[in-house]
Amino acid sequence: MDVPSESFELNGRIGFVVYVQSLKQVKALRRYANLYYVSKREKYAFLYTDLDGHEAILEQVSALPFVEAVVRSERPFVAETYEPKQK
Repeated sequence: MDVPSESFELNGRIGFVVYVQSLKQVKALRRYANLYYVSKREKYAFLYTDLDGHEAILEQVSALPFVEAVVRSERPFVAETYEPKQK
């Protein structure tokens, strides 16, 4: 079995919450990022996109007429490893 010598890299991902006026327009958000979850009761959609160039996508989505607010996840920017507590 031959293994290709090409290296495989995972791209960073970022999630963001988009609050919409009506759920009818949620289907249009699929062209900007991967639609992960839609809350019918709270009227928001959770989307994922690549970390590279996510600012441009956030600007495009927030400029849509049916979008009330966009909240970006801070998880990629928070340190997930902690040092042990010194006594």
